[in-house]
Amino acid sequence: MSIRKLGLIKPFGEKEVIVERKDVKRIRLKVFPTGIVKLTVPMRVSDRWINDFLKSKIPWIEKTLNYFEAAKTDESETTISSGVSTRILGRQMRIIVSPAKVYKIDQKEDHLYIQSPASEDKQAVQRQFERWWQKQSKAYFGEVIEKLYPIIAKYGYGQPSLHVRKMKTLWGSCSRKHHKINLNHYLYKAPPPCVDYVVLHELVHFLYPKHDKHFYEFLTIHMPDWKERKRILDHEVVKGLRY
Repeated sequence: MSIRKLGLIKPFGEKEVIVERKDVKRIRLKVFPTGIVKLTVPMRVSDRWINDFLKSKIPWIEKTLNYFEAAKTDESETTISSGVSTRILGRQMRIIVSPAKVYKIDQKEDHLYIQSPASEDKQAVQRQFERWWQKQSKAYFGEVIEKLYPIIAKYGYGQPSLHVRKMKTLWGSCSRKHHKINLNHYLYKAPPPCVDYVVLHELVHFLYPKHDKHFYEFLTIHMPDWKERKRILDHEVVKGLRY
């Protein structure tokens, strides 16, 4: 892994690009919502080619960085409190916080009602919401794995365990060695078809570890519209990565 530097227009200026050589056939350039730029290339690609390729992609990198900056500016879901909104499985939900004798969260239609004995304590409400989100998201993701697991079960793979955690640059990952799937805590914001895509993507990796021809052929057979689902994740859902 190495670092290259590109000269971009203001306000980005000199931008670092992570360059990773791997045993892959496809070149992949990705800009993450955090501002990280990463280029993955086959082992045989020369330094000169990499430099020329990155220079040719400067307009696209700048455009994508500007897109994410605009998303941050528009984002109002930074802290959980009465009146703000968040998305749950693609639906916009208005949050109502109210005092109560017990800690309780109810989801009704397009509202999320948070009841708390510490309703005036923003940090306490945030923690309550985080615990609820973790529990709800894990339960839902587990149901999706149950639904899609049969696609790989017939090839002799047992159902993997599920771990949910906050991730900065990935919607999901898997470990064939430990037989588990990791899903992003924030994926619970995405519409159900997008969650299905991420889960199936990780399940298919148990059959095909690399993003090669066989991987994408298998994925396309079982989910012909996966590219559109991925586009929605990477360009629409990503705007709501914070609460």
